[in-house]
Amino acid sequence: MPRVVPGYKVEARARIVEAAKRLFVTRGYRRTTMDDVAEALGVSKGALYLYYRSKVDLLRETQAQNRRLARQWMDTALQDRTAPATMFFHAFDDLFDRWADREQIALYFEILGEASHDEEIREAIRIDHREDLKSLQRFLQELRRRGALASRIEPDVLAFMVLALFQGAVWDLSIGADRDRTRRVLRRSIGELLAPPQRRTRTER
Repeated sequence: MPRVVPGYKVEARARIVEAAKRLFVTRGYRRTTMDDVAEALGVSKGALYLYYRSKVDLLRETQAQNRRLARQWMDTALQDRTAPATMFFHAFDDLFDRWADREQIALYFEILGEASHDEEIREAIRIDHREDLKSLQRFLQELRRRGALASRIEPDVLAFMVLALFQGAVWDLSIGADRDRTRRVLRRSIGELLAPPQRRTRTER
């Protein structure tokens, strides 16, 4: 019998995913094996298969966790009834700090590289990207409803633009760009897109 991960099922799954995330970042996605995850947790590999069938399943769950975190940040921003766009920038700063980490960026590009020859990973990335766009579009639609968004840009197009800017910033950081400058430029760029026309000259910097 495989030695099971201690704790209730939900907690056990969370522990497995956290261990996998640490290994993906420190060892790299390709080099990390299910054996490595089991060893990090002090359980048998068979125990992991009670929760996740493969390393790609673990990747999907880490992506889902990141999406849930991003949605929490956006929900927090919307709780500010007077200036949700301002609160969005606070959430944005948290997200930027998470992605500005050198090892996190290396992992991002490694997984993109793996996707070029692995259909399962490619599909996981497609789903993750689609869900990111949906969440961002819903957030922007709510900003628009409150009059805090330039009405000339449709939320689905704007969501694509914001995400593309963020991905461009990740690329910029990957080649050694100054972190503070990248943050300022990205913040200003997104601010120009989000601000209503009458406030464009006062976009947060």
